[in-house]
Amino acid sequence: MKKRIVSSALLAAALAVGAFADGARAAGPELVISAAASLTDVLNGLKPEAEKAIGATLRFNFGGSGALRKQIEQGAPADVFFSAAASDMDALDKAGLLAPKTRVDLLSNAIVLVGSVPRDGASTDAKLPEIKAPADLKALLTGAKLFAIGNPDAVPAGRYATQALKSLDLYSIVEKKLVLGGTVREVLQFVESGSAPYGVVFLTDAMSVKPESGVKILYQFAAGLSSPVIYPVAVVGASKNADKAAAFIAFLQTPAAKEAFKKAGFVVQ
Repeated sequence: MKKRIVSSALLAAALAVGAFADGARAAGPELVISAAASLTDVLNGLKPEAEKAIGATLRFNFGGSGALRKQIEQGAPADVFFSAAASDMDALDKAGLLAPKTRVDLLSNAIVLVGSVPRDGASTDAKLPEIKAPADLKALLTGAKLFAIGNPDAVPAGRYATQALKSLDLYSIVEKKLVLGGTVREVLQFVESGSAPYGVVFLTDAMSVKPESGVKILYQFAAGLSSPVIYPVAVVGASKNADKAAAFIAFLQTPAAKEAFKKAGFVVQ
C-alpha cells in the first residue's frame, strides 16, 4: 500500500496570495519574511508593531521550512528566513546563502499527537483514547486507518514525527497509513476535518485551535526522541535590505515579542 501524499500546491498558493495582499503598506522598504507555517499566527499578530518599530513593510511567505529553504536556494526573494528546523538553516549556511553572524536560535517547540472528536453531538472526550505510555500509543496506531504527518522532505514537524516514531519502534505500524501534508497547518486541517483521525503537529499549532474544532492533544512526545525542535532565524545573504532585516530579528528578541511567543506556546531560548 502506497503512502497517501496530499498535494499542498493550491494551499501554498492561497497562503502566498493572502500573505502578500494583506494590510496597509508601512513606510520604508518591503521585507519578505520566509517563515515556518507554525509561526503564522504569532508573526501576523506581531506584524503591526514590528513594522512600526523597524520602519518597513513586512510580507510573510509561510510554508514548510524545507520548501522555503529550497525556494531560497533557487533564488526566490527573501530577506529573512525563520525556520522550524536547524537542519534547513544549516543547509543555507553551508551553501553561503546567509548573511554572516546574523543567525539566532530564537525558539524551541515540541511535537504532539492530536486526535479529532467525532462530530455526532454526543459526549466527546470519552471517544478519544487516553494515552499515558508508549504501549497505549502503539495500540492507537495499530487501530488507526490513517495517520497524518507533515511530508518529511519539506516539513520539519514531519521529520521530527518520523524520528520520534522510529525511536519508539512504532514507525513501521503507520508507514503504510500515512497522509502527508505540505505544512504542519495542513496536517492540523486533516485531523480537524476528520480526513485523518490522528496526526502529529507542533504543540503550538495544537494550542492554536478553537475548542469547538474537536481537536485534542492526546500525547506529547519526549524531547529526546527526535532532533531538538529549534527555530533559528537569520538574514538571507541576497537581501537588499540587510539592515532592516537585522532590525526585524532584533525586534523578535524584544520583551513584547518574547511574550507573544510564550503566549503562543513557544519556549524562548
